Amino acid sequence: MKANILEKFEENNSTCFLTSVSLHEYISSLPSDYKSYEVQREIVKNTYLDNLISTIIGGNHIPPIVLVIEEGEFSIDDIAIQIKQYKILDGLQRTFRLKLIFDTIELLLTQLETDHDDILKLSKLQLNKRFKDDLLSIDSNSTILFDLKEYAKKEGKEQLGKLFDRQQWFEIWQGLSPDQEVTKMLILNAGHKPVKTKHQLELLFRNIIPILQKVDFPQFELIREKEVSSIQYSKSRVQGQFHFSHIITSVLSLSEGKTLTSNTNLIQKTQANYFNDEVFDKFLHIDFLKEFIKSLLEIDNAVTNHFGAIGIKWMGRETSLVGMYAATGKYINENYIKPVEALKHLQNVIIQNPNLLSLEDFEKQRNSLDLAKVNIGNVNKKAVYEGLTAILNGTTEEINWAVYFKTV
Repeated sequence: MKANILEKFEENNSTCFLTSVSLHEYISSLPSDYKSYEVQREIVKNTYLDNLISTIIGGNHIPPIVLVIEEGEFSIDDIAIQIKQYKILDGLQRTFRLKLIFDTIELLLTQLETDHDDILKLSKLQLNKRFKDDLLSIDSNSTILFDLKEYAKKEGKEQLGKLFDRQQWFEIWQGLSPDQEVTKMLILNAGHKPVKTKHQLELLFRNIIPILQKVDFPQFELIREKEVSSIQYSKSRVQGQFHFSHIITSVLSLSEGKTLTSNTNLIQKTQANYFNDEVFDKFLHIDFLKEFIKSLLEIDNAVTNHFGAIGIKWMGRETSLVGMYAATGKYINENYIKPVEALKHLQNVIIQNPNLLSLEDFEKQRNSLDLAKVNIGNVNKKAVYEGLTAILNGTTEEINWAVYFKTV
């Protein structure tokens, strides 16, 4: 792919090139795995983007698409960049829809060659019936095909074939580190505007943590509800696996210094901007999340190696993680220390003496509860919260769980 250089901008050790590329050449050059770049989230439904066909037909502006190139994958001179391989940092959603529009044009042009003008007489329902399988194979639909058919009927098939013969602006970044790519992604997804809490949470937990899993912590495996339910996960968990929702609730409980529950109330809090900017500065920054995951894995290794199956089960419960990190948040607030220091303190205490957790006794006391009289989730979280508070505050005695289960 040839990108004509319009402007250049230097930032730290990276360079951004504002370029112009033929939209036809861009779509034709897409690698087969263009949707698999880990920084990008999956294709999502978006009414505005789904109407991109109107933008193409009208010849209207499409915002710049942002690409990343790496050493050995391009050559450059004063006026252009020749690119062998690239990744899409921002613009995957637009690219996906542009690709299916492009493929639908190709489908229509092929039919016009074989059927002449007969296809131009078909209704949307007739188009859907006749080309349903073809459209499904290219992720398209009869609405797009109908709009293109109407355009060809009015302007002619020659003009239809020229719809992608237009220039598109691209920002092409060279020299970005993985962390810088994530930071750019956050800014770009926020639309260059202050990021609202709800949206930043979405970006951080849907995009950044999976990236950390792949780039920095390959032994860290996230389990999503749509893949494995919480109930199934709790029965089959192995060391290093964590449920996505448990991670989110644990980090937020840490920031609050109290136990939270991943329910509609928590969602409403994020939608109402309940978590302020300080929460993001301290606890939802990529550098802190790295430390959080690193510490979590160290604790998981210590607990599961020491307690075996009981430890694996304990570390897989939301109640255990939320209680543990809520206690750590409380420790931060009471001792005026940095969150990373508190994580290291928690990690060191458990690694040096995992016996303090006394998980056999925890299971015994937990299983003795009358489920008809208590909310088992709330009771467990509160007991873990109190027990871990005692450990963080320096107790050298194994936790007597009967004390904490009786006081909740």
